[in-house]
Amino acid sequence: AEGAVGERLKRLGEEATAEIEGARVVRNPEAGEIRAWLGSRQPGYAGFNRALDAVRPIGSLIKPAIYLSALEKPSQYTLTSLLDDEPFSVKGADGKVWKPQNYGRSAHGTVYLYQALANSYNLSTARLGLDIGVPQVLKTLGRLGASPDWPAYPSMLLGAGGLRPIEVADMYQTLANGGFNTPLRGIRSVLTASGEPLKRYPFQIQQRFDAGAIYLTQYAMQRAMREGTGRSAYNRVPQSLALAGKTGTTNDSRDSWFAGFSQDLLAVVWLGRDDNGKT
Repeated sequence: AEGAVGERLKRLGEEATAEIEGARVVRNPEAGEIRAWLGSRQPGYAGFNRALDAVRPIGSLIKPAIYLSALEKPSQYTLTSLLDDEPFSVKGADGKVWKPQNYGRSAHGTVYLYQALANSYNLSTARLGLDIGVPQVLKTLGRLGASPDWPAYPSMLLGAGGLRPIEVADMYQTLANGGFNTPLRGIRSVLTASGEPLKRYPFQIQQRFDAGAIYLTQYAMQRAMREGTGRSAYNRVPQSLALAGKTGTTNDSRDSWFAGFSQDLLAVVWLGRDDNGKT
């Protein structure tokens, strides 16, 4: 994990990355056990632990929660449901107008539901989230393992709210584990000096979603890795490896996220500046 973050920053160049920091959490999707944990770009850094304490806007990492909310209603939504990826605006109670845009500032017409997630289209995603209801999406986030105290504003549908990397890892763990939530574990047991057990921390698990809806969401996230925003990963890993994941960026690339998983590993990584500057 340290090598991957260090290599990426080195390839981007010291001048470009001098003020960029990072955080990373790697865990076992089934047991919830920590495999690696980085609180800084500096290995062994003993100061502010960004993986544990940095609250940053998550951008498009929220989108699987929106699509899962939809796919829990099979009579209304399927992977091939048609969505409108066209410009629109919403006027709030305070009179302010919210007008989302796609990353490339172009619309894509009518798209399949799975395509909207795989390619991270903002317009169709925001329309879908408004149809479902922002409060319902926030409830899904809570069931996944993140319980943010966010207002139910439309902008939350595109990740304007902040989470800590550890909370994102909890959220994606439930997606990776078939809808079963397992608390993060750093300790299995505590032993005496002679090796006798004093305290054990047993494996805990709770089913929070129907396996069918999770399976369909995973499929769309696999398409994101094969043909969507995460496809460059296959320049570095074998095509035979089944990956599911989601990229996330915020305005001016102030935050760059990736959350993804294979069968036996789940990883969340964040890069950005501590002063919230552009990158």
